[in-house]
Amino acid sequence: MSGVFIALAVIAVAFMAVRVIGEGLISFIFEPLFDLYTPVAMRISDLLGPGILHDILIGHLFDGEIDYVQSMGLLTTGLFVPFAMILPYIVAFYLVLSILEDTGYLPRLATLADTFFHRLGMHGYGIIPVFLGFGCNVPGALATRVLETKKQRFIAATLMSLAVPCMAQIAMIFGVLGPFGMRYVVLVFATLALVYVSVGLILNRVVPGECPEIFLEIPPYRMPDLRATATKTWMRVRGFIGEAIPYLFLGILLVNLLYAVGFLDWLAAVFAPLMEVWLGLPAEATAALLVGFLRKDLAVGMLVPLGMTPEQLVIAVTMLSVYFPCVATFVILLKELGVRGMTAAAGVMVTTALLVGGALRVVLIGF
Repeated sequence: MSGVFIALAVIAVAFMAVRVIGEGLISFIFEPLFDLYTPVAMRISDLLGPGILHDILIGHLFDGEIDYVQSMGLLTTGLFVPFAMILPYIVAFYLVLSILEDTGYLPRLATLADTFFHRLGMHGYGIIPVFLGFGCNVPGALATRVLETKKQRFIAATLMSLAVPCMAQIAMIFGVLGPFGMRYVVLVFATLALVYVSVGLILNRVVPGECPEIFLEIPPYRMPDLRATATKTWMRVRGFIGEAIPYLFLGILLVNLLYAVGFLDWLAAVFAPLMEVWLGLPAEATAALLVGFLRKDLAVGMLVPLGMTPEQLVIAVTMLSVYFPCVATFVILLKELGVRGMTAAAGVMVTTALLVGGALRVVLIGF
């Protein structure tokens, strides 16, 4: 029993370290760098003048100034969000993960979690995709390969896509809901945890297949090598940058183009009954759900200008986490699960998102 409490303490300390290190990097390194960059961006804005090219590269100005979160330009939001809001937490997460790996604690964590994950249709190694998924869902999806059977891999991939937000999205959740109070952040993660357990129990009963026992060797504890830890952290961060930046830029470009042709306004009108009646959200939130397929962290940031209440933001953020994976994770899952498996997983995600969103609407807003 003491091992469980130690595990919970280790996880709590790990994520506290991620938050402290991430916030420190933002406050003392990245935000000061962008303060130096702002005059350059404003100069580019003046040279471009009004027009679609300005909207794409710089985005919208607020009171004549650049708002790096809301401007939605390739050279403003496109740079600030991945580098100043997301990358610091990614660096912190992978640093902590490397330390846990090198000390030999992760196999012990898998052993402790074995009984719990068996009830969800997996064995203890099911915690590995969860842990990696908190950094980025792409390696989390690839980590499902550590599970032996098709049933285990399907359940692990589906639950990770449903209820394990990546560190980039977690950073945006803290940024969007944090100013209203930590209770709203806790509510989002408590809902996701409930979804993970509830859907896992159901899938274990309805998905055919086996869940074999786990056999692994527990390595001795050891001091991590600083050079090896730094090397692994850098390799993972470099991989994140290569995967995230292109899709983020593509998402911002696509949003600007869709706004320009009026497509998002049309889509908002089509889904207005669902968004307003069932979910209690403004119709404009449809755009964020659409962009969430490209980058969920960017989609969370798009909710800020809509002027929603904290309760509405909780519903919207939870929906973004549950309803579908980002395109990079989708491609990996399609490869890992196949077309049939991915179709089934997508059906579970969409159904769960609608049910959870409707339930949160009743609990938080009422009819």
